Amino acid sequence: MEFFVDIADIESVRSVAEYYPIDGFTTNPNILTKGAHTLEENMRSYKEYIDETGLKVFVQVTAKDAEGMVSQAVKLKEYFGDNLVVKLPAVKEGYKALKECKKLGIEICITVIHSVLQALMAAKGGADYAAPYVSHIDNIGADGIREVEEMVKVFDRFGYKCKVLGASFRTADQIEKLAAVGCHAVTITPQFFDLLIEHPSTDVSLNGFYRVWEDTYQDKQITDAL
Repeated sequence: MEFFVDIADIESVRSVAEYYPIDGFTTNPNILTKGAHTLEENMRSYKEYIDETGLKVFVQVTAKDAEGMVSQAVKLKEYFGDNLVVKLPAVKEGYKALKECKKLGIEICITVIHSVLQALMAAKGGADYAAPYVSHIDNIGADGIREVEEMVKVFDRFGYKCKVLGASFRTADQIEKLAAVGCHAVTITPQFFDLLIEHPSTDVSLNGFYRVWEDTYQDKQITDAL
């Protein structure tokens, strides 16, 4: 399962990567309107970071027509290189742009997906990722986890190499359930990474280890015996 950090702030990405295994980070137009840095500063820091680490960056086009989307995808590819995944919206113009972008060898994620059929059209069109908005799907009365499970099944059934990239979460439990149904990737905020490894029983057990050790050996460390 691939894990991406959903954030515009490169310092936050670095902080997560210091502790956890990540595959890159994702942005969207909404994210890029927030934060302390300018758009230009963000783009430069993204470029420097992916060149340094080899991780992936997802950047969404802002054009509304297919011609504009393709033009922006080409420019983004020229700027970021092979570690870029261009995000196109799951609308008619986005699917048209997908066909042209794949001819040009650009890696594509179809985003803001809310149904299995949208994901199927993305995979059929050659998309590398399809990004369903799990909590958004819940909000419209469907079951986000079940929709992702169906997407995974459909892709496997027809042999599509497109990966399902889950996005938009409220709880860490949603991510656990996506892993169980075979979701290929998720993008989550930095705070979620800590939630993935937290468990009160782990803390209880570890505190027990520390207490017994310190009662017996005080401040002595295990390597002091070597």
